[in-house]
Amino acid sequence: MPDSVSILVFCAWLVGGFVSGVSGIGGAMVAVPVAATVIPMHELIPLSCILNVVMDGCIACMHFRHCKVSALWPMLVGSLPGAVIGLFILKFVSGAVLQGAVGALLLYYVYWQHTFRVTQVHAESWGKGGAAGFGAGLLGTAISFDGPPVGAYGLYMGWNPRVFLGTLGVFFIIRGTMTCVLQAGAGLYTPDVLHYALYGVPATMIGTLCAFPVVRHINVATFRRVLMAVIVMAGLVCLGRSFL
Repeated sequence: MPDSVSILVFCAWLVGGFVSGVSGIGGAMVAVPVAATVIPMHELIPLSCILNVVMDGCIACMHFRHCKVSALWPMLVGSLPGAVIGLFILKFVSGAVLQGAVGALLLYYVYWQHTFRVTQVHAESWGKGGAAGFGAGLLGTAISFDGPPVGAYGLYMGWNPRVFLGTLGVFFIIRGTMTCVLQAGAGLYTPDVLHYALYGVPATMIGTLCAFPVVRHINVATFRRVLMAVIVMAGLVCLGRSFL
């Protein structure tokens, strides 16, 4: 019989998978704050990294043919040192600080979504692409949220939605797998983490796949506004809990 924590993990990532399948964003940002109420951050972040790879894999399967391969290289190269630094942060920074960082990033992400505007299309840049990859590697390994830096870069480049989803989907799979290898080598995949993953993996796949047949019937703009409100509340909860 699954315990209450395992059931919560299943439900959190079922919803997270559905959110990502509908909007392309926010799956982990919804699931992690919920699970953080019962799972220590040093177990939750490695768990989320495993489930992010599964979630991104489901989405990338739909869009990988639109991947802009030339843009992957600077992001992947930049993500390597970022992942190493992120692993150091995850191992040696307290759970309260990690949870506070999660809350702060969630709130900043909503602010960025409301203020960032694309004014022109830019040429590919190894410097800017590498910096975005570095940020994704650091944040993805330290707190499991790798989307904002490379998402901002994709918008800066003016990619159309399919190129955006295809390129970032492939990047997230490769970068996320690299993070999982580093975390496994550091001994962060405890029996509890692997136990919860047994519930989170199928939940993530089911949630993501359930989104595909219904996404055309959902007003995505309205859905994203609701999602932003949920992320704000989750960010405030994480910040509040970090001071307890």
